[in-house]
Amino acid sequence: MKRTAYLQTIKPIALALALALLAGCATSTTKKSSIENRVNEYWQLVLAGDYAGAYEYLSPGYRSSVSSNQYQKSILLQKVKWEEAEYIESDCTEVACKVTISLKYTVYGAVPGVKSFTSSQEVQESWVLADGTWYLVHKN
Repeated sequence: MKRTAYLQTIKPIALALALALLAGCATSTTKKSSIENRVNEYWQLVLAGDYAGAYEYLSPGYRSSVSSNQYQKSILLQKVKWEEAEYIESDCTEVACKVTISLKYTVYGAVPGVKSFTSSQEVQESWVLADGTWYLVHKN
């Protein structure tokens, strides 16, 4: 009888533990797909030249100090044209993510005698969670 009582006590505990682990995995998977979607949406807007739309993906702190027009102007004045962006991976905590993307770009007039050159590189971005939404922390 003691063994049966012991097993009856352990089964609910083991079940609760297993459900907690599965919930943690589901939350992690949901968080990763959520951040991946936000990153891809942001870069689709940038690549399409919709800088006003992309501005809405920037952190509330950045948007409180830089207007949409200022942001758009800073993008348009760059000698870089973004050609492609590909999400690679993210490393997230509860409220922040380090996201790695591969960017293909063309730089115009950066080197005397060279009209332009195209290259690509992996870049890390910082994203933060605010009010349930992921935002890009823009580097000034």
